[in-house]
Amino acid sequence: MGDSITEGTVVEWAADIGQAVKVDDVIALVETDKVTIDIKAEIDGVITKHFCNVEDNVEVGANLYEIDTEAEASASITPAAETPSSATSSQVAVEEEIKIVAEEATKTGVRIPSIQFLGKDGWKRRLSPQNTIATPTVTTISAGKPHETTIVASGVMAPMYGRLPFTDREIEALELGGASEVPSNY
Repeated sequence: MGDSITEGTVVEWAADIGQAVKVDDVIALVETDKVTIDIKAEIDGVITKHFCNVEDNVEVGANLYEIDTEAEASASITPAAETPSSATSSQVAVEEEIKIVAEEATKTGVRIPSIQFLGKDGWKRRLSPQNTIATPTVTTISAGKPHETTIVASGVMAPMYGRLPFTDREIEALELGGASEVPSNY
């Protein structure tokens, strides 16, 4: 973390007590006023203790968890592909809202950012008990080539899905490094 960041808020425990983890597995998410950080395991082992709860503020460098390298895992993990998913009313409402926004963007020619930052209130809504069932688990399988179709657990999505096509002017600006966008009086 940066020098100006002194504390953060634990927004999610990705690894439960009793769960086996490997080096670089994400154990927790800590959100600051600037960024959300993945806290990763530094060694292989089993999580034996969490030193704080979700929504607790923690200082930079504070101990968050304890790992036992000799213990056996007691918590089981359900793979995302095996988790049953059902369309609930909140999922349908979100999908309808996305369609409406996409239609408006197409009509007006305005690009909609594909990254939505949640903030503390957004994390609270996403992690609330009524949303945990409705939030779809997305598993992506990609061939690794930039322009191939990416398969998502809920269906197939083309690489440019939801994005407006580039205009000739935008392509020219990209090819010329923005030189065509320089005002003519220079």
